[in-house]
Amino acid sequence: MKTSEIIVTLVALIAIGVTSFFAYRYEQQREMAGMCPFCDRMVHSVTAYRLMIDGHEMAACCPRCGMHAQVNQEKGKPGKAWATDVNTGESVAAESATYVEGGEIQYCTHGNQPVTHEPNGVSVREYDRCLPTLAAFKTPQEAEVYQQQHGGRVLSYTEALDSVRKQ
Repeated sequence: MKTSEIIVTLVALIAIGVTSFFAYRYEQQREMAGMCPFCDRMVHSVTAYRLMIDGHEMAACCPRCGMHAQVNQEKGKPGKAWATDVNTGESVAAESATYVEGGEIQYCTHGNQPVTHEPNGVSVREYDRCLPTLAAFKTPQEAEVYQQQHGGRVLSYTEALDSVRKQ
């Protein structure tokens, strides 16, 4: 009876160890793969939004996702952040960037549309923290050109944050 209890305990400890090892490796791979820590989507160089949280720089997949994190961090008090200009890939201080909200291009949800047709009807996603899309631009003129081509509305940083708060 004692031998079987010892074997069961050893098997359980080995199982816990193996599970912990693979969970740790998965988390390392997720960080290395450039996954957004807020929504688990890929962080693309065109839409990345970097922000400071508790002294650590983090990269969100898009401005809307990053702004959600900022708004939720300190009772709506955003910290330091940088957006990526969609046209050039340059990093821009988030406060000085101009944003286009909405429009026909959905960077984060490409291939994962909010409405899908399924065998038993239509599936509609009610909420997605990355929608409507927020695209960042270095200048208001670039944002206006993009808006004319792809639709949406041009917003300042403050207006973009207000839109995120209302979502």
